[in-house]
Amino acid sequence: MSKRLLLTLFFIVHISLFYYVYPVKIIETASKGHWEPILTGFLAELAFMWMYLKGLSRFPDKDVIGVYRQKSGKWLSAVLLVPLAIFLFLDLNLIHRYEYESVNVLLLPKTPTLFILLLYSIPCYIAWKGIEAIARGGVALFICVAPLILFSLVSGVKNMDIHNIFPLFDAQLSYLKRPAFYASLFPHAGFLFLGLMPKKSKPAPLQLSYLLAVLFIFGLASVYLPMLIFGPEAILSFRYPNVLTLDTVDNEWVVFDWLPTFFVISMIGVSMVESAVSLWVITTLIQRLLLPVGRGWIVIALGLLSYGFSAFIPNMDSLEQLVTMNSVFCVYSICVVPVTVWLMSLHDRRNPA
Repeated sequence: MSKRLLLTLFFIVHISLFYYVYPVKIIETASKGHWEPILTGFLAELAFMWMYLKGLSRFPDKDVIGVYRQKSGKWLSAVLLVPLAIFLFLDLNLIHRYEYESVNVLLLPKTPTLFILLLYSIPCYIAWKGIEAIARGGVALFICVAPLILFSLVSGVKNMDIHNIFPLFDAQLSYLKRPAFYASLFPHAGFLFLGLMPKKSKPAPLQLSYLLAVLFIFGLASVYLPMLIFGPEAILSFRYPNVLTLDTVDNEWVVFDWLPTFFVISMIGVSMVESAVSLWVITTLIQRLLLPVGRGWIVIALGLLSYGFSAFIPNMDSLEQLVTMNSVFCVYSICVVPVTVWLMSLHDRRNPA
């Protein structure tokens, strides 16, 4: 796989997670200075990503699983990496159940949720085909939907009230004390799949840093665009702020009266790529650490488990609680996995085999 293809996949994985749960959690996190928790999340990802890639560069012939197994043994590796698999599985089901719920509410209100959840079969099939198929299919899809996503976001600019941006600062950094901030960090785990890529395919950390700077703009837009239109107090009651933002766009072109519908469909399509990447990572972890059977069987089992897990979530309140609970595994995955890889690289440098 080429580095350019991997850079594009890195971008897709992140942007697919910015427009549903992320703005809701950021808005819950801060009553002012919303850019501060957004910037904190991106700076944390930048730091841990550099640490992760720097540590992996010490082991040119191994991926993250190989590094763990070499330095800590099979069973300790499983203990250390299983929380990552749990986080990805919960994130896959919770975040995308939230997105599929929007299909039920906005597009297919008379369709039972159990039928809409059959959409899980699509990322399962893509994950079974392998990471290169995911990347190529994802890039092709993104080329088709990216102009629509950009147009959707730009269209809402004319309805903004710039006064809603104030106050700009939270000098006390009070968002650090709120669980919603840690629940909002899930998009920043989007760099972890790079640990399973061959060294020759990995982009340079500097290239990824520039890409994170671009993604930071999209992260700001996902929060500030609806907030500047509706105001920080009104938006607290919105479940899908970005979709409602597009509903305020009044274009003379008839086709764009359906702009929220197009946006939902586009984002669901892009999120399928991120779902497939998560499934591929989980499958790889299970196959190499716990259950050495065929990839197809693991993907089928994960698909059925995902469908059952999502189907048994009774309502949106339960979904919100589970998202908050998953923040524990999220913080572990973003912080502990990169740090341990980096520490293993330091140990290897001091005690070469």
